[in-house]
Amino acid sequence: MPEPQDFLFIAERAKFDAAPLVLLHGSGMHERNLIALADRVGPDRPYLALRGAVEWEEGFAFFRRNPDRTLDYLDLFNETHHLADFLARALETRLLKRPPVLLGFSNGAIMAASVLLHRPETAIGAVLLRPLSPAPAADFPELKNHRILILAGERDERRAPEDVVLVSHQIEKSGARVTTRLFPTGHGLDEREPDFIGNWLAENFPPA
Repeated sequence: MPEPQDFLFIAERAKFDAAPLVLLHGSGMHERNLIALADRVGPDRPYLALRGAVEWEEGFAFFRRNPDRTLDYLDLFNETHHLADFLARALETRLLKRPPVLLGFSNGAIMAASVLLHRPETAIGAVLLRPLSPAPAADFPELKNHRILILAGERDERRAPEDVVLVSHQIEKSGARVTTRLFPTGHGLDEREPDFIGNWLAENFPPA
């Protein structure tokens, strides 16, 4: 089989030594969509802003959905290893100088959770914005050294209330230090969320 194609990415702020962010956008988006958020939550952190490997709608995604919008779990599994292989190479080549914090929105948050499930050694933590469980019946591996922030919208039209409960419970069972919060908003971010994320990052992953 041919080697998987590397992800298109934007790398910035490499001069800083804080735990880097890996930005994973939502469906139909691209690598630049979360850069403004990264500038707000971690202006003193390196970041890699990745473009999903799957063409989707008018943009890209990190894995496919089925025609009925349910998750394509097989494609999610395969693309998880594609992404994790990229992260492992980035660590080996020092593109990432330290294990990263995955910052994912929607499709990207599901992918980030899937990396924690299948390849947790490639990240030290995650910020999951509007996630779903990548495998509702699975047990996550031990994640006692990982710190995870999960943020959900109380009026999210794309998520059921039990969705965030499930993924939060799964990750908590792994031993990770998990913070879960609801904001009075829909699928998009509440104006208070960037400050909350920035404070959480500063507390849990302070600059070296």
